[in-house]
Amino acid sequence: MAVSLLYGGMANADDVTFIVKGVSKPLEVNLVRALPPAVIGSQADRLEEAEMAAGLRLKDALEAYGYYGATWTKSSKHIAAGKVLVTFSVTPGRPILVRKIDLKSTGDGSKLPALQKLFARFPLHKKEVLNQVIYEDWKGNLLSLLTARGYAQASYSRHEILIDRDQFWADIYLWLNTGPRFRVGDINITGARHYPRWFIQRYISFKTGDWYSPKALAVTQSNLRNADRFSDISVHGDLGKSKNNAIPVSVNLKSMPGQHLKIGAGYSTDIGPNAAIIYDNYNAFEQAQHVRVSILAAQLNRNASITYSWPVGARLGSEYIAQGSYQNQNLTAYNANEILASAGRQWSLRSDNSLGKGETIEALVNFEDANYNVAGQFNTSLYIYPSVQYSIQNFRNILRPIAGYTLTARIEGASKVWGSDANFIRFSTQGEWRKRLGQNWVLGTRAKLGAMWLNGSIGELPPNLRFFAGGQNSLPGYAYQSQGPLAANGAVEGGRLLAVGGFDIQRFVAKNWAVVAFYDVGNAFNSWSSFHALQDVGLGVRWYSPVGPIRFDLAHPLVAPQTPAVRVAFSVGFSL
Repeated sequence: MAVSLLYGGMANADDVTFIVKGVSKPLEVNLVRALPPAVIGSQADRLEEAEMAAGLRLKDALEAYGYYGATWTKSSKHIAAGKVLVTFSVTPGRPILVRKIDLKSTGDGSKLPALQKLFARFPLHKKEVLNQVIYEDWKGNLLSLLTARGYAQASYSRHEILIDRDQFWADIYLWLNTGPRFRVGDINITGARHYPRWFIQRYISFKTGDWYSPKALAVTQSNLRNADRFSDISVHGDLGKSKNNAIPVSVNLKSMPGQHLKIGAGYSTDIGPNAAIIYDNYNAFEQAQHVRVSILAAQLNRNASITYSWPVGARLGSEYIAQGSYQNQNLTAYNANEILASAGRQWSLRSDNSLGKGETIEALVNFEDANYNVAGQFNTSLYIYPSVQYSIQNFRNILRPIAGYTLTARIEGASKVWGSDANFIRFSTQGEWRKRLGQNWVLGTRAKLGAMWLNGSIGELPPNLRFFAGGQNSLPGYAYQSQGPLAANGAVEGGRLLAVGGFDIQRFVAKNWAVVAFYDVGNAFNSWSSFHALQDVGLGVRWYSPVGPIRFDLAHPLVAPQTPAVRVAFSVGFSL
């Protein structure tokens, strides 16, 4: 059955697209991957060059999928101004079939269960069409599995495919030697003398005696690069100097200046245009203690803060924390001025010391003095309350978070016994999960939940301790922090409960660009009997830039629609 697939090029000069006919749909999908669109000049010889290059790629692709005797004809025509369509009509011919498969494994790791499992799932079988693409992928995955487990010298003593084109058969010989298993030997750190050695070791995701893994070395290099403290980073294992199957590892560093000043600007539809000045001292007292002073100003939110943290223990993320801030907010639902101060300790629960993957518990004592106007009611409050927060993050790439999950859960409470204006216990949690569905599709889900016991009126709590809904990270079809239970005068005053969730589906249209469709539902409320679920739907664009995702969404509220009927949710640069 003849099938076809069309690929389009960029609208610049002449765009040449290719279609393939005469082959099965699965084979066609594989072939057109080898025929990307071309942009050429308008000269006839340029079109001939593009056709010849595409023909060579088509020949290589057909042979890779077992069709060594394939033939084809080609035709081209202008289908529109500046657009050329080239059609390859392929006669695949008789394919090469697998006649013999000779798999062997020797060496210390030949009995490794994971290796045996992969051998049992060898993707090619006798009398099937030779597919060298999946064969090469399988070979690479096998070596990756072994090197990740310490078999640094794993190699193929024989890897060849004998093909008889006249008889249309192929014999596969793949002999693996795992070699010995290696451990990490001595770890030598050089450079960056201004930093204590114990502090640098926190960024190292392995220790002497662990099974040697190039992946662990790569994680360490990434950790050090993302620390904003070091440059000219090199993490290298010297297999040639191994002794007793232990490979020494050298970590060579050069320090960046300890003090940084960052000035930036951005925009978010939640809080408007914003600008930031951030001063960092990453090596206070030459003890790797971190001081950050930030002044963040937006149309609806202004904040000045200072944070002082000093590392403790061997794990990345374990530290003491002291911080203070002043914040002024002028939002749709409320105006507030807050002075916040807190001090405490954070513990890292992971031993692999990876910045992309983290699990922590943070315990703080918080002081808050606030005055605010919510729903036309002016009030002041003073609270001293402890809080405990658990966080876990597991993304393959934090700047391109399209596979993984994150979860944060926090519990806090105050009592009049130690000077607070009211007694309360408050719990909140939020999480996100994302999974790739094939090469170009990503499914995402997210949720925010909150519950509070309060002995007294909600008017006694400052706005940041109440629950509101609305905004780009909640219900983007509604204004930021604009939804929740109503006061007697009909204005939103915030609630004691929160339940918001949603999902989205992303389709990548380029390497770092995706379009997204999303749906959200939920609200803030005081009791389940009064729960009024709001809903919105929308479309958006994501650009996974070098500094993180940039979002542009158009969201339409489905319940209690408000002006405007379609809200623009956009964020770029610094976000408050």
